[in-house]
Amino acid sequence: IEDGREPLLIHPETILFDTRGTMYIMNENAKLVSLTDVEQKTDDGGVDGSILTAKTTEIVDFGVGRPLGGKFDRNDCLYFADAVLGLARVCLPQIGESSSSPKPLVELVASRVKLEDGSWSPINYANDVDIGPKTGHIYFTDSSDIKTDRDVSGKWDTMYASKMEGVRGKRTGRLLRYIPETGKVDILATGGAFTNGVAVNADETYVLYTSTFEGSVMKYPLNEEGAKPERILDNFPGFLDGVDCSFQSGLCYVAIATPMDPLVGAIFAMPTWIGRPIRSFLMMLPKSLAPKVLQYGAAAEIHPGDENSPARIIRIFQDPDGRDVSTVTGVTEHNGKLYLGSLHANYVGVVTLE
Repeated sequence: IEDGREPLLIHPETILFDTRGTMYIMNENAKLVSLTDVEQKTDDGGVDGSILTAKTTEIVDFGVGRPLGGKFDRNDCLYFADAVLGLARVCLPQIGESSSSPKPLVELVASRVKLEDGSWSPINYANDVDIGPKTGHIYFTDSSDIKTDRDVSGKWDTMYASKMEGVRGKRTGRLLRYIPETGKVDILATGGAFTNGVAVNADETYVLYTSTFEGSVMKYPLNEEGAKPERILDNFPGFLDGVDCSFQSGLCYVAIATPMDPLVGAIFAMPTWIGRPIRSFLMMLPKSLAPKVLQYGAAAEIHPGDENSPARIIRIFQDPDGRDVSTVTGVTEHNGKLYLGSLHANYVGVVTLE
């Protein structure tokens, strides 16, 4: 930006689409931004087919917080996971509404969940959201009981909290559900190693979610009372982040943020009595010595399994050196294309799936 205006397409984790097909991102500065008028970039040599440009427009300023994953419901209400605040909602104006209507109201709908003993547990790291197509229930993840802190520049450092969760080797991630009709939040699954992305299938019979530091995709049945999550895939080349499923093809897509770190894998494999002193030492190290994020970008296309075939990885899109797309944290399938978000990039990656 050369004229002094604030950049809007900055560090988007998740790419969103409303019911009209308009594209949005939520940026590092807690703003909902639309991307319209998409066209191929041109230069003196003609059209550059690999680069697209778009007009960015600020739609809503969320205020304080760091929004990560989100999804629009059928009424164009955006439910989004904020790593600082919890689960929030904002409803955009409907078609035909007057432009003079009041500005969209941002609501915090869930910041804690009630436990079986009657006590309340805070939602410290809301991360990703999907919406059940049948019930309208909101499925979202709470990645860790470590709160997000600010870095030296004053920005929210979501990556450091995730690193600490991996270093200490705990499994405090949870899969949660919010029911809009009642305002109730319940816990579906616990024990995730930084529970991250979440996606519901077209029939709303199960939810997929990722357990980042195990490199696993988990499957939670929704039509079985007392169901337990099942690990369906774990043979990935790196740590997993967001996940999304196509209602048309039945295939799902998983973001692979960074290559697998042997140290973190070893920590999770250690017995508690051996690993505790090592974990304690690593957590005492200053922020500057935390593991660095490697330049790498990837996303996997998977079949989640059914009564006829097991879950399997179909193909993996990789940018091994992270030259074009790096640190892929969010994946969104829309009309035959896969849109890639990143907490470290100022662009949206696009892969044609044909």
